[in-house]
Amino acid sequence: MQFTVFQNERNQSRERDHTATKSKDRERGRDGELPLTASQTAARDRAIQQKRREIDEVYYQECEMFGLVAKMLIAKDSSLERPIQSSLQENLRDIGKRCVEAMERFIEDYDSRELLH
Repeated sequence: MQFTVFQNERNQSRERDHTATKSKDRERGRDGELPLTASQTAARDRAIQQKRREIDEVYYQECEMFGLVAKMLIAKDSSLERPIQSSLQENLRDIGKRCVEAMERFIEDYDSRELLH
């Protein structure tokens, strides 16, 4: 059983984070708000990257745990490999979606806090 899902999800996670950051910057400009200063933009980028690292770490730990449990179950009963594989992939996708949602919420919260200052 191969767990190539981890690397694919990792790359997709980074692409989504980068895309979300760009789209938020475009929205800010379209809404007619004052543009961010260079230092505000740099601070925002640092905060987003730090949060991404934290979320990535949790994501990979959960993926590893799920993968390990699946391997252990399959080691005990090899007939479980096919049914477990599709369930495992679905669960890993769900975990990835939750991580993306957490990142989006963080960015929204960060941006709304910055508007108040």
